[in-house]
Amino acid sequence: MKRISIFAVGKSLLFGLVLVTSAQAAVEVRDDNGERVRLSQPAKRVVTLAPSATELVAELAPTLLVGVDSASDYPDVVRTLPRVGRYDGANVEAVLALRPDLVVAWSGDAMARSLAQLRAQGIAVFISKPANPDDVADNLRRLGILLGREKPAAERAVLLERRYAALKAEHMSRQRLKVMLEISARPLMTVSDRDFLGRAIGDCGAINVFGDAVAPYPIVSVEAVLAKAPALIISTSASPDWQRWLRYPGLPAVAQHRLQVLDDDRLLRPGPRLVDGVAALCQVIDAARPARK
Repeated sequence: MKRISIFAVGKSLLFGLVLVTSAQAAVEVRDDNGERVRLSQPAKRVVTLAPSATELVAELAPTLLVGVDSASDYPDVVRTLPRVGRYDGANVEAVLALRPDLVVAWSGDAMARSLAQLRAQGIAVFISKPANPDDVADNLRRLGILLGREKPAAERAVLLERRYAALKAEHMSRQRLKVMLEISARPLMTVSDRDFLGRAIGDCGAINVFGDAVAPYPIVSVEAVLAKAPALIISTSASPDWQRWLRYPGLPAVAQHRLQVLDDDRLLRPGPRLVDGVAALCQVIDAARPARK
C-alpha cells in the first residue's frame, strides 16, 4: 500500500483552509443603482467622490480613505487627503494612482463617464444616492459589508433610524406652521414633498406650502409665494436676498419677522449627520411657532 506523508496531508489541509478563508473573505452587495459590487476581500483603500459618500465611509473606517472629491471637508481628517474629483467628474489618472480597491460616488450624468473609465480599469464602484435617513442607514449597512465593518455599521444604522423616529414622534402634535424652504434665490426655487427636504418640514410638524408641486425642486414666482402666505421662510443660503420679501409687509413671514437662515451642510448632505440637520431645521421651525397661551 502506498504511504501518504502526514506532512503532505497537513499541507493539503492548510491549502484547503486558505482557499476556504479566501472564499469567505469575498464580499458583495448591491449599490443604489441596483448594480452588483463584489470585492475579493473587504476594501483596504477607498476613494470617495461626493461629500456625502466621504462622510459615510469616514463614519465607519476613516483610515481606509486615500482620496476624496474637492468639496469633502468633514470630518477634519479628510481635509489633508488628495483631491481627485469634483461634482462634474473625476481625475481618472489621479484616482488610479491611489490604487483604490473601491470607489464610492454619487452618480450623475457628469460623473458617469469617469466612473465608466474606472470600472474599465477593474475598480469596483459603489453608487451611493441616499435621499433620507432610512436610505442613509441602508447605505451604512451595505458599505459596512464592503469595508469589513458589518457589525458597527449595523449598530450605527439602527441608532440613526431610532433617532429619526423619535424626532418625528416628538413633533407630530406641534402647531402646523406654514413654511417655505428657499434653496435658490435666482431662480427662486423651493422643494416639494417629492424631495426629502420638503418631507422633512412635515416631519418637523409643519406644512410645506409647496409640498404638492409636481417637481422635486419647483421654480416658483413671487406671486405664487404671496398666494401661499408662508408664516416662515427659511433660506439655505448664507447670504439670502431678504430685500425681495421685505417689499411685501403683508406677507406673514415678513409681518411676523420670520425670515431665517439655515446654511447647514448636515441638512444638505445625505450622510450620517442628516438627522442632526433635520433637528436643526425643526429648531428653526419651533422657534417661529407662536408661544402657547
